[in-house]
Amino acid sequence: MTPHWVIYLGFFLSWTLVRCQALTFVSRGELFGQIANRQQLESEQLRGLLNVPYMGVYRELVAKDCTAAYLNRRRRSGLYLVWPKNSPPLVVYCDLSPQGGGWTVLQRNTHQNTTSFGSQDWRGYRDGFGDLQGNHWLGNELIYLLTRQNAFMVRFLLVDSLGNEHYADYSSFRVDSEDRGYALRLGDYSGNAGDALSIMNETGTHDNMKFSTADNDNDRWDKNCAEVSGGGWWFDSCRSAFLNSDHSIYWGGLCDESKPCVATSILIKPGRKNCSPIPLPGPGEYYPIHSS
Repeated sequence: MTPHWVIYLGFFLSWTLVRCQALTFVSRGELFGQIANRQQLESEQLRGLLNVPYMGVYRELVAKDCTAAYLNRRRRSGLYLVWPKNSPPLVVYCDLSPQGGGWTVLQRNTHQNTTSFGSQDWRGYRDGFGDLQGNHWLGNELIYLLTRQNAFMVRFLLVDSLGNEHYADYSSFRVDSEDRGYALRLGDYSGNAGDALSIMNETGTHDNMKFSTADNDNDRWDKNCAEVSGGGWWFDSCRSAFLNSDHSIYWGGLCDESKPCVATSILIKPGRKNCSPIPLPGPGEYYPIHSS
């Protein structure tokens, strides 16, 4: 009679073989040719991606965002390959610190290098520009591909001239497709920076507005807000917040020309909506299961 452990081992090996055959291996050379925002990477950065082995990757095992990388025990912040559903692979900066816990960085602006937000046209903001390890805009098309796969929350992080951090969180965040003008969709606000994006005031509201650039005016002002302000944004007529400035970062009630903020970041991670925490073996760690 065949021992039970032999039967179990055979079943396990057969199951593993079937699973491995279902995976798609992509060599490093093939992968580098498919990365959607390769123009934002230097050769050294491309070779140094923290989750790409020398030989290549299995497509199905690549994290879909930085939170997935964090839940796979990645703890080193830096450049990671992510592969969203129904999307080409792309490279993002992941904040995997204990405080960050898996933020995917969409924008960073510190006014400390040669990246110009004001000189970019619609195509530049669509495809992305800048240094992913420094000042950059990930790209509206890539933000759309990232945020359509799941329910995300967003954090707008601002640093004032004294080095104090302020944040504005919105419970949901996504950007529409290009044929809908990459319109901004936000949920409920929380934080200590003040709600400068979803409130309605004398300049309108940024929430639900299409993206505007100097060569593609989608705001509701009789002039071009992007051209006057010097950078692309979800303008109404015109702004209560504007983070893509080469000169003065603006956030109503917190940052303006007289008391400017010196740095900003826009970060996203899967929201708590439709998530069920399941305890992992490690103390205090949970793996969110996201329903479609």
